[in-house]
Amino acid sequence: MTDTFPCPACGAPNNPEAGRTQMACSYCGANLTIPAALRTAAPPKVEKTTERAAPIPSLEKEAPDLLRKAQPIAIRAWNAYAYWTWIRRALPTCLVIILIGICLCVAFGVLPFFLNLRR
Repeated sequence: MTDTFPCPACGAPNNPEAGRTQMACSYCGANLTIPAALRTAAPPKVEKTTERAAPIPSLEKEAPDLLRKAQPIAIRAWNAYAYWTWIRRALPTCLVIILIGICLCVAFGVLPFFLNLRR
């Protein structure tokens, strides 16, 4: 027994399609009815389930949200920089003023002694 059957229009051999009762001739395109003896059941459909991966972030869509999350960090960094620039100038100035004050206190404290010694 062969797995092919002839086309009644052109006589060409055709392989029956699984799970179908009718098909088109592969040579002339005529509608064919597959003989009952050659009909086979359709193979079971296997559905492949794939694990869904995490979506790839789109910077265009998520940029506003990322900026909103980064804003407090940027503000704290800017404030720290502002404090550092203020301290960087104020600290040496304060130290110089304190040093000048100590020198003046020593000078004015010792000055009366020098004035009394000369008299």
